[in-house]
Amino acid sequence: MPVDYNGTWEMESNENFEGYMKALGIDFATRKIAQHLTQTKVLSQNGDKFETKTLSTFRNYELNYTVGEEFEEHTKGLDNRVVKVHNRYAFQ
Repeated sequence: MPVDYNGTWEMESNENFEGYMKALGIDFATRKIAQHLTQTKVLSQNGDKFETKTLSTFRNYELNYTVGEEFEEHTKGLDNRVVKVHNRYAFQ
């Protein structure tokens, strides 16, 4: 059984976030705005299905997915790419 991630999660820090964005080729202005944002994630989990809401002063967005299934995510407002995502649980 997966861990229960239901709830509201507040970002505490974003160390080296600008370096990460720079490596992705995100423009200077967007990096400066993004590094000063704080985010709240609202997760609703039903087994392996997740509904996520990301809330910030810059933009809000929703992303729904099922663990183990590939999906496309549009990085609108960041670098405007369409990326394929495949996530899975990793247990030690």
